[in-house]
Amino acid sequence: MAGLVLFTLTLAAAAPRVAEVPVALDLQAEGVAAWLAPGSTEGAQTTGSALFDKEWAFGTFQMAALGFGQHAATHADSRALDIERMDRCIERVISEEGRAFDRGSWGHDPLADLESSRGHIAWYGYTNLVLSSRRALDPGSPSAGLNDQLSSAILRRLEADLLPETYPGERYPVDVSAAVASVGLWARATGQPEPAILATWRAALADRWMLDGLLIQSADTDGVPRDLPRGSGTFLASWFLSFWDAGLGASLYTSGRDHLFTEMGPLSAMREYPRGISGNGDIDSGPIVAGMGVSATGFAIGAARAAGDVATAEKLESTARLIGRPTDEGGQLHWQTGAALGSAPLSDAILFAMMSTPQR
Repeated sequence: MAGLVLFTLTLAAAAPRVAEVPVALDLQAEGVAAWLAPGSTEGAQTTGSALFDKEWAFGTFQMAALGFGQHAATHADSRALDIERMDRCIERVISEEGRAFDRGSWGHDPLADLESSRGHIAWYGYTNLVLSSRRALDPGSPSAGLNDQLSSAILRRLEADLLPETYPGERYPVDVSAAVASVGLWARATGQPEPAILATWRAALADRWMLDGLLIQSADTDGVPRDLPRGSGTFLASWFLSFWDAGLGASLYTSGRDHLFTEMGPLSAMREYPRGISGNGDIDSGPIVAGMGVSATGFAIGAARAAGDVATAEKLESTARLIGRPTDEGGQLHWQTGAALGSAPLSDAILFAMMSTPQR
């Protein structure tokens, strides 16, 4: 009850800002670009966990890169600047700092471990989706060589195991979705036939890692589901998959929307858990209030836009404006609630990536 009261007070405080602050993509791009300055993100993200702090730093530049890539593809007037910013994000993603969360968990650096049997699938997949997106803009991109290497490393792992590990003993279908999408997009960007293992994985997705139309959040070492299906993973996977297979991404989105879309007063949002099931919030879901998940709602904006469901995307964006309290700070738009939750750079980057998503 206390959480709901706080939520209501937040709505009341945020409501006047909805009309005052337009959520313009160019302002969002400038807000995200401000985090590219050296040292700008230090101390701006605090989860209480050194691992998650490093993950969030990586995620900030990974999401920012995808946002700038989408913006470059749809805004010819800023294409050169967007690509320049995307390349700067890539430098941060593949830097020693960007590899730190994965290296700390495995005890091996992912770039030095390409030929090993260790999974590293989150770092490989999230990074390679950025590199493949950059390749789609320009086949001769500066990161083309690494894109080829990571694609080969991912394919070898998928051939051995359709659900490679993110961390030792930890498997997450959403992370593998990013890796699969990255290889599919790489093949298309380089004019190669789609690797056969991707069709095998596509067929296995519904049979092995979905329940009642939603993606399960995690699996054990044998690939057996060990968590409930969740909105955050379902919509993020849908968005990732849309970069490769628009139909598959749209199908997963539609199923998620049909199970999880909810409205309460002025709010339209996505539930984190299916109706009739309650669960606690965690690092993946973000806060959950009256069943509505912050991450599920945010990721669904991009998934909806990719699937062409503009009406739902606009409803969810209205909720983001109401709760997120976007503020124009001298030509840079920042999401104030993200800062209050200790995730200012990541919140800015994710919402930019989601709201800049075109229909695939």
